[in-house]
Parts: sequence; structure tokens; C-alpha cells
Amino acid sequence: VLLEVKDVSSDYVKPVSFTLHKGEVLGFSGLVGAGRTEVMRAIIGADPMRTGEVYLEGKRIVNHSPKEAMENGIVLVPEDRKLQGIISNLSVAGNINISLMKQHSNKLGVISAKKEAKEADDGIKNFRIKTPSPDKKIVELSGGNQQKCIVARGVATHPKVLILDEPTKGIDVGAKSEFYEMICEFAKQGLGVILISSELPEVMGLSDRIIVMKSLKVSGEIMAKDATETKLLSMGMIEEKE
Repeated sequence: VLLEVKDVSSDYVKPVSFTLHKGEVLGFSGLVGAGRTEVMRAIIGADPMRTGEVYLEGKRIVNHSPKEAMENGIVLVPEDRKLQGIISNLSVAGNINISLMKQHSNKLGVISAKKEAKEADDGIKNFRIKTPSPDKKIVELSGGNQQKCIVARGVATHPKVLILDEPTKGIDVGAKSEFYEMICEFAKQGLGVILISSELPEVMGLSDRIIVMKSLKVSGEIMAKDATETKLLSMGMIEEKE
């Protein structure tokens, strides 16, 4: 077990518990508003946790902010690329490097341009970001390439857990298939990947295990090999008997 979440709740989600294994893709399914994003926001400290504990590799961690979560090894790639993901006035290189200023600085706080240039070049190459130059403004790229920049930024911090919230939303079919390859590659490298997706074929095709949420709490869990769209929908929508 890489990540263990015990009874985590916030003002926006009821207590939720789950485990994530090293090299596993754990899917989160459910209707919009079921509480999937809200659980992750509580885990990374974007929303204050009301109850619960988070353990990473058996050690309890407390994240008061997404920055602290990143330092602890948990990175969230947010659903809303334009509002929460890209920094629109920065270049491709600037967006990839924004989380690494500390690592790229010396004791006096002077940032190494050489380290930043290498990180940007590596991100562009490894994530196949289509851009004429690292200095191109990120807003001038396609949605899929903007999303690749955000993922490259997250992966550059060497996380142990990568949370992808609707990573293929609003991107074309070609970019989607590249994202699917990437997600499988992250798992092969030993990362724990949490995939939140409203697209049932996507969550069934990429996940090892799927957790279904409904009414701000977990309503069920199923192995991906046993999952069907009908099963996932009924777990997410079925009315509970009192």
C-alpha cells in the first residue's frame, strides 16, 4: 500500500476511506457532484480536512496546502485547466518550472537558467508537447498540449502519487490516446495514479480498480475487469434503502 486514506472529510465531502497501491491506477467514477474532486482537494490541503488521516508509505502526513502535499509527494492535476492549471501569462517553460523554483535555486535564491532550460526541454520531449519553442506562451498551444505542460510540471516534482482529475476533458482524440499511454507508463514506473473520469470507457480501460462515489461518499468498489458501464452507473445512481 502506497497511500492510505482513512475517513477523510471536509465541508464538501463525507468521510471517505480507500487505499492506493504502488504501480496501480485507481479509478474514481460517479456523477458530477458526487464528491470525487472534493476528496482529493481535502487530501492535498486545498480544502481543510474536518476528519481523517492520510498515510503515505505507512507514515502519517498532514497537508495544509497543495504545496505541502507536493513536497510530501502527492500532486493533483486539476480538472479546470484554464482556471487552476495553466499560468496564462507565462511561457511553456515557465509553466513547467513554476513548481521547481526551490530545487533550481542556490542558497542565495538565485534560479539557475541552465537547470530551468533543461527541465523545460525534458518536459517537452518526454511529454511530446507540440510547441515551436519553450518560450512560446502556453495560451497559444492547443488544449491537449496545455494539459501535457501541467502534467509535465507535476511529474517534474517526482511525486509518489499523481492525481489526475478529468485529464482528457476537452482535448482531441489523438491527444487522448497519448494521455492513455502516459498514464500506463506512470504506473509502470511505480507511481500510484488516481484517475477521476466521467467517461466510463476511459475509467474502465485504464484502471486496475474503480471506486464509485455517490452523494459525497463511497458507494462501492469494483475490480476493473469485473466492471461494466451498467454496473458503474447503478452503483453511482441507485437509490439507497433506508
